[in-house]
Amino acid sequence: MPDSFNQAISQVYRHLAEKEVTEAVMLGEEILSDILQEWHSDRSDAVACRYVAATCAYAMALLPMQRQQEAYAACMTALAYTARHNVDASGLLALTLIAWQIIENTLANTEPSSDSMAREYMAQLTSAIGSLMYKFYYETGSSNPDDPALNDAYASLSVILQCVDVNRQVGDRVPVISTILRLSETLGLIQ
Repeated sequence: MPDSFNQAISQVYRHLAEKEVTEAVMLGEEILSDILQEWHSDRSDAVACRYVAATCAYAMALLPMQRQQEAYAACMTALAYTARHNVDASGLLALTLIAWQIIENTLANTEPSSDSMAREYMAQLTSAIGSLMYKFYYETGSSNPDDPALNDAYASLSVILQCVDVNRQVGDRVPVISTILRLSETLGLIQ
């Protein structure tokens, strides 16, 4: 199963590289649907890892179609469902990186809010995502220093750290994920 799964995930990224976005989305959706079915009967760490990988591929396929809200919702769902599982740090790094890129894109393409509470919530959300990204960045760097996401994560963390403080000592990620989900809902990023 993992071999054909990895081949299918690789195919999503191949479609994206070849600008075959519709094919990438359709395959990503199919893979994610299959994983969700498996997840309902087997909530093991191995399935959680595949769930995160499938979500990353699907979300990356949605982005060129300007379907950021769907991609963000998929990332948040995967983060919530796998919060208590032992998931590979590099998968979680990719997931938080995609979520941050969506938020950064949203901020860059919308008028700054005049609502001081909305700005405060966005700062808290940025801080929470940055805190998780920081944790996963160092865990990935120590276990897999050649991970291609490390450069993007470093660049993103540089931006985040200029805007907000992050918790560099996250032990338990569950409360941080709860904060991210609550703030995302408050800000209308997820339903």
